Amino acid sequence: MKKIVRVVLIACSLLSWNQSFGIENEEMILVGDNNSFSLTTIISKGLPVIYVETVDNEEPTCDYVSAPSGCMGASITNATKVPGRLIIYKNIDGADSVLYDSGDYEKDVSGMTIKLRGNTSAYQDKKPYKIKLQKKSDLLFRDDNIYKDKEWLLLKDDYLTTITGLHVNEMVGMVWTPRHHFVNLIINKKYRGTYLLCEAVKRNPDCRLNVDKNCGYIFEYDPYWWNEDVYVSSSSSPSYNYTFKYPDSDDILPEQLDYMQSLVTRFENSVRNATYSSMIDVASFARWCLVHDIMGTRDAGGTNLYYTKYDTTASTPIVMPLAWDFDMAERTESAWSASHVEHMTKFFNSSNRSFVAEFVHAWHRVRDSLVSDMSSYLRGFNNSEEGRGLEASAELNKMVYGNLINIANSVGWRNYWISNRYSWLNPRIMAMNPLGDVNVNGIVDVSDVTALIDMILNGAEYEPWSADVNDDGILNVSDVTALIQQILNS
Repeated sequence: MKKIVRVVLIACSLLSWNQSFGIENEEMILVGDNNSFSLTTIISKGLPVIYVETVDNEEPTCDYVSAPSGCMGASITNATKVPGRLIIYKNIDGADSVLYDSGDYEKDVSGMTIKLRGNTSAYQDKKPYKIKLQKKSDLLFRDDNIYKDKEWLLLKDDYLTTITGLHVNEMVGMVWTPRHHFVNLIINKKYRGTYLLCEAVKRNPDCRLNVDKNCGYIFEYDPYWWNEDVYVSSSSSPSYNYTFKYPDSDDILPEQLDYMQSLVTRFENSVRNATYSSMIDVASFARWCLVHDIMGTRDAGGTNLYYTKYDTTASTPIVMPLAWDFDMAERTESAWSASHVEHMTKFFNSSNRSFVAEFVHAWHRVRDSLVSDMSSYLRGFNNSEEGRGLEASAELNKMVYGNLINIANSVGWRNYWISNRYSWLNPRIMAMNPLGDVNVNGIVDVSDVTALIDMILNGAEYEPWSADVNDDGILNVSDVTALIQQILNS
């Protein structure tokens, strides 16, 4: 490849960067089997272009493996980490510009590696990739150095389900929502299609998941545990065990495995005996479930149940920091999500009603604005530079994969879905914990009056939405009067 001017990006924004550089950009890129376009033509579509050139033009490869007897799923193994160089181009003010250049590969100094990632998603024609830079950078070009990281993902999101799910993740108040931007991807002068460039799930205390470097954990309740060398066992399901995102499985010590086995055993027992509130951040578990119920996820096995434990002290709870993987979303319009049924029914059926209270509370926070917020978000995306760039790139993507992506149609479907989904969800969730069930025991009686008075007198920090009995947005003695009247009339 001809020598490219390297641009050092300091506190620059993808949308506000206004300095352009001359580029030798007339080299031809193969698109599909029979078409070629200049690099500048692909840049002109409006999306950032990620150009990857690997050493000796080596392609990332993997072996495909099926689950052993008694386990579920299909996955990959022996994914090769191919070294190379990554450059990001964008047309800014009518001129082609280099936004980022990793430089040639030199371990721990410059360049990057690329590998195939995923489980069943790696079987698709448009395969997902993981990029690991040798030097930290923010490939989304935000104006704060805290976002620099080495690990980035390139995901298929042809019909906007992933960005929709991540927006719901943010709406309900999950701990962290990965940021993302659509790009056109070229590897070794071959156009690979439109991809979602996305932050990876990993430890980064500044901008991703914050756990203690020395004694913190990021782990997953994983149906693909059988494809990992290191895991700890679950007693809740024969199909799942726990695998590690942090520390890396290669670095796990025997004493860490012993600790994690003890932790997950105590956690699973606490769910069975209804004492889970002492071990987990209940709100994060409830919100995770609500994201998948809003999205109507059908595949419980592919929903990536990630957990964090900040450190090994008893005072830090197990947290579910984000919902992830929406490949099978929008499939259960008139039913609970598979994640609800398979993973969370044990909480809904528990005599400990704190999960139900948090679930209803989370819904109450978003229900009035859910449909309008989603419509506004999707319209905004459709009309944005990113949305227009994705639409303009659709014909190129079709030449490779045969499917024409219509952004307007995808936005229309999302709006149709969320409206119908709301109509099904709202009465069922609101019936779980009715107004007046202040002590969240499943019934409304005089004990709720006592609980409500105590709450008002003591200024409780957490106020269940059901305590605002007269639904005026204020918790005071008028709610006590309304609750007494409700009980007398029942």
